[in-house]
Amino acid sequence: MITTNEMEKVLQTALSSGGDFAELFFEDKDELNIKCSQQILKGITSVHIFGAGIYVLLGTRSVYVYTNNLSFSGLMDAAKRAAELLNACEKLEKRRIVFSMQPVKNPNSVIQYPGTVPHSKKIEVIRETDSAARSAGHTIRQLNVDYFDTDQRILVVNSEGLYTEDRRVTTRLRLQATVEDGKTSHYEWTDFPRPYGFEAFKERNDYISFAQNFIRDIADSMNAVSVPSCVVPVVLEAGSCGVIWHEACGHPLEATAIAANNSDFAGKLGQKVASSKVTVIDDGSIPGLYGTAGIDDEGHPTQKNVLIENGVLKGYLCDRLGGRKLNMPSTGSGRRQGYMFPPAARMTNTYLAPGTDDEDEMISSIDEGLFVKRLGGGNSGREFSVSVSEGYWIKNGKIAHRVKGLMLNARGIDLIKLVDRVGSKIKTEGGGFCGSISGLVTTTSFQPRIRISSMTVGGEGEV
Repeated sequence: MITTNEMEKVLQTALSSGGDFAELFFEDKDELNIKCSQQILKGITSVHIFGAGIYVLLGTRSVYVYTNNLSFSGLMDAAKRAAELLNACEKLEKRRIVFSMQPVKNPNSVIQYPGTVPHSKKIEVIRETDSAARSAGHTIRQLNVDYFDTDQRILVVNSEGLYTEDRRVTTRLRLQATVEDGKTSHYEWTDFPRPYGFEAFKERNDYISFAQNFIRDIADSMNAVSVPSCVVPVVLEAGSCGVIWHEACGHPLEATAIAANNSDFAGKLGQKVASSKVTVIDDGSIPGLYGTAGIDDEGHPTQKNVLIENGVLKGYLCDRLGGRKLNMPSTGSGRRQGYMFPPAARMTNTYLAPGTDDEDEMISSIDEGLFVKRLGGGNSGREFSVSVSEGYWIKNGKIAHRVKGLMLNARGIDLIKLVDRVGSKIKTEGGGFCGSISGLVTTTSFQPRIRISSMTVGGEGEV
């Protein structure tokens, strides 16, 4: 690693053509993947990623250059290139940069760092998971169990004197299975993600039960029936169904969408945009969640950001550049996959705050509608769609039968006005990845049980 004096010279060089801000982002990351298919170990892949990005701003103009040559000369060459690309044609006198060390504790504490655990113990977890899935009582045609862990160390220094670092560790199992019953078969996949080190597998029953329930759910889904497209009340279960907020208003509240006027929420700060029951929060500082970190990827401490409060739009998610465009401060939301990406405003842990409504009444008061227990993948924009992984038809106020092949479709700003019930019991679970302009980042979405009074449900059954 270069010295602080050398870092100062690199930043000064990056600013030499007239930039008003420069940043160095260093990444040193280890990734491990162990693949197992049909109880046969298929390979172990270990990757070491290291490099640095140089970010230069002038007002709302930006340049980003990255390199994996971390020598002083290599970084100086990258800084010169960044200055040339900015091309402000305004030579500035070098100013002294005095770094201030700003230690930040990551809310996710780690007991066993992945690199300290032998591969044999990780393979043992794979074997146990595979065995548990096969003991679930159903015929499995194909089963893959993959193990992943990551250990990312970052350092951020900038021309304002910031010097701060963070370490993010995650561990994950991915199961892919095809289950058959003699007449038909069905394929599904799922992840067991944990924002910890190898201690994620300390409680054996956690991943054993996860694997067994996964197989049982696939088997159960083969008995589901199709329903036609319709517009009905929809109840979304507490927990990971909170992805609805990620899609409906999370992305549209990121500075990238707001600054480009590509969001229905642009220009609506202080206005009523949702049901009074809706309070949406993004918070990257909550311990134990997949989207949590000590700092964002621009060195800003993660924080709690209230985006919508009792239906009123209170704020946007901002990185440094997005904040400049909107004349707003950073919200600790500047995130990126790694050093090869410039930062952008991204979600962390996005959730709907609990309300006071009775969870049972949400279903019992519906003559006919849909109860969603789990959501799948989706896409967002002004309008979004998200698949239903596990859903049940509601008939005369009771759960009738499981349904399949459904998509929920809506315009986000319209949908959040139709939330007429919000339960009091919030549930955090799961975690995953969100892909956008700054690559893949870890996120969590969750909520209490809610009801939407009317929603378009795309089905595949006959009308």
